[in-house]
Amino acid sequence: MSRKVTVTAPSFPEAMRNEPFSWQVAKEWQVLCGDSEHYRIGVYSPKAVSLAEIAELEKHTCPEFFTLLSGAITLVLYTENGLLTKELKAGEAIFVDKPHNGFCPNGPFSGKALVVERDLFSTEYRKVHEWEQENG
Repeated sequence: MSRKVTVTAPSFPEAMRNEPFSWQVAKEWQVLCGDSEHYRIGVYSPKAVSLAEIAELEKHTCPEFFTLLSGAITLVLYTENGLLTKELKAGEAIFVDKPHNGFCPNGPFSGKALVVERDLFSTEYRKVHEWEQENG
């Protein structure tokens, strides 16, 4: 069964300006900062360690930017051709608008990606088989 979550502005914590700050190490998603009604920036570090652990995919009403900061992360995308995996590589970025999730093949929370998304959007969460049934 799908569920929807709507993010409304401002959707990020207040961050110190012009000063370094850090984030939690073992957390799947942490919003760090943003610009109200424009964008927010966060760090994504999946707990899952394999494709077999991915039961649910999420799809936003706007695209998301991902770039690898450290470790290894594989994104899982649902496309017209079914499930597709994309290993994030240092120095590359990906702009995602398909249903997606991810995993860290080297262990839970062992990879970190920087994510940039809008400050106002909705997300639909569905089980993988529900995306497959819809796009049959």
